[in-house]
Amino acid sequence: MQIEFLLKLIDAISRIQRIMIYPLIALVFVTCADVFARNALGSPLIWGFDVELQLYAALITLCWAYSEQRGAHVRITILPEALLSRRGQEILTFITYLLFLLPFTFVIFVQGLEFAWNSWKLREISITTPWQPIIYHVKAMIPLAALFLILQLLASMLRHLIAAIKTD
Repeated sequence: MQIEFLLKLIDAISRIQRIMIYPLIALVFVTCADVFARNALGSPLIWGFDVELQLYAALITLCWAYSEQRGAHVRITILPEALLSRRGQEILTFITYLLFLLPFTFVIFVQGLEFAWNSWKLREISITTPWQPIIYHVKAMIPLAALFLILQLLASMLRHLIAAIKTD
C-alpha cells in the first residue's frame, strides 16, 4: 500500500508540470509580438529573443517528467515484441531504464547542478542582446527538471518491475 501511495505522489508531482501550458501561451504571444514589431514596425523587441529563449527553455526542461509519466518520450524497440513474453518485455524495459536512461539523467542532474551553481555564483547575464537579462534562473531549471525526471523514472521502473512479477 505504501508503494502505491509513493507512485501516486510521484505521478502527482509530474502532473503539476502541466502548468507549463502557461509559458507556452506566453511564448506564442511574445513570439507574435516580436514578429509584428520586426515586420510591421521595422524594429524587433529588445527583449523578445531573450524572453522567447527563456520561456522555451522552461517549457522543454520542466516537461521531461510529465512526458515520461504520460509515455510521450521516444521509445526504441530493441527486440521485436513477438520475441518476448509480456514479462520479458517488462524486464527488458526495466533493465533499459536502469542501465541507460537513469544513469544518463543522473549525469544531467549532477552536471546541471554544477552548471547552475556556477551561473548563480557569477550572477550570469546573457550577452547575446543589448537587453542583457539574467539567465542563472534558467540554468537552475536543468537540475530541477532532471530531479523530477529521476523521480518519475524510478516510479516507472517500479511499475515495470511490479508488472514483470505479476505477469503470468
